[in-house]
Amino acid sequence: MSDVLIPERPLEAHIPEVDPDTAHCEAAHLLAEEAGPELLADGFTQDQILAWAKAFLVSNGSGCLDCFYHWIAQQEHTTA
Repeated sequence: MSDVLIPERPLEAHIPEVDPDTAHCEAAHLLAEEAGPELLADGFTQDQILAWAKAFLVSNGSGCLDCFYHWIAQQEHTTA
């Protein structure tokens, strides 16, 4: 991954933290689990990763793992 990610919650990047519908909630947990090893290594907590996964899926509906990483970086750097 070439984007530098900041270990923070979406709210700190001015992204609303919402609870998605049931289908997206399950998908968010799966996405957070898949992204976990890399984001944990970057300093994110499990709670932050899940919050980002929920925000990503509410915003985009779906997407690949690389899309998720890029989206986080884009949101953080847009509001930085």
